[in-house]
Amino acid sequence: MPLLPPPKDWSEAEERRRTWWVIYCSDRLVNGTTGWPVIINEQDISTRLPASETAFESGVEEKTSPFTSSSHQEGQVFSSFAGRVLAASLFQRAYQHSTQTPPQGDPIDPRTSMHWKRHREIDSDLVLLLQALPDELRLPTRIHCGNAVFVNVIIHTAVICLHRAALSRMLSYGLSEHMMRHSKARLACAAEEILTIFRMMPDINEKLKNPILTFAIYMASLVFLNDLDSTKEDYLRQDNLDFILRIISLAAKTMNNPVTGSMAVQLAIDMRQRGLDSAAVEKVRNTAFQRAGKSRGLI
Repeated sequence: MPLLPPPKDWSEAEERRRTWWVIYCSDRLVNGTTGWPVIINEQDISTRLPASETAFESGVEEKTSPFTSSSHQEGQVFSSFAGRVLAASLFQRAYQHSTQTPPQGDPIDPRTSMHWKRHREIDSDLVLLLQALPDELRLPTRIHCGNAVFVNVIIHTAVICLHRAALSRMLSYGLSEHMMRHSKARLACAAEEILTIFRMMPDINEKLKNPILTFAIYMASLVFLNDLDSTKEDYLRQDNLDFILRIISLAAKTMNNPVTGSMAVQLAIDMRQRGLDSAAVEKVRNTAFQRAGKSRGLI
């Protein structure tokens, strides 16, 4: 027996569908940032993607694509909410793939390995999704839209998750320099894009209330820390990391979040170990020492 009666009309069905997709996005984002297991099996999803805001608000029925057919289709038209769904799905897929080691017996050759085939599929889907974003999600024209910022940032963060793990495996297996250069380029581009988006934000303090965005800027900092582009001047890397450190520190203060605070402290430590000391680094370290002293009753 169904828990809910059938919807009275399309608007009610769409409202239920949108509620379902909110839960799905949360499930994927929690897994991709904490490693907690997912609850929803994508193979069981038969729900169509959410319609546009205009259709939902006006109550005019709008046909949408099934979720299962949207990830691999070029030229697929979808709503801004559907863009968030697809971005969350790919983010989780990239994270999951980055944590998996190639199965025993899987050939090392990337041309025949199922692991590397999966890597290329996810990477290709990320590129296609970014290219297919509707106008409502395109930056910089929609920089004032929280959903547009979120979707773009989460796509670039997925690229970082995917290629950081790939680069580590390439080094372990001694794979070709060409593959490593490609992953380094993808990482550098994704980190720069995230940084550019944060620099453009008009209301950054408000956006930092979303912990996923704080996670994203921290992931970008890991790329800059590794100095993947040896031709980049140190002062540029210093400037980028100082900006990120200030952003994460602001987020920790805004949300009074100890996890975000620990990210700031770790980034400051990593910067100092690499000789990238600055006023921002000292400020974070001093704040951390003061808090530690207060918690121990020393201050």
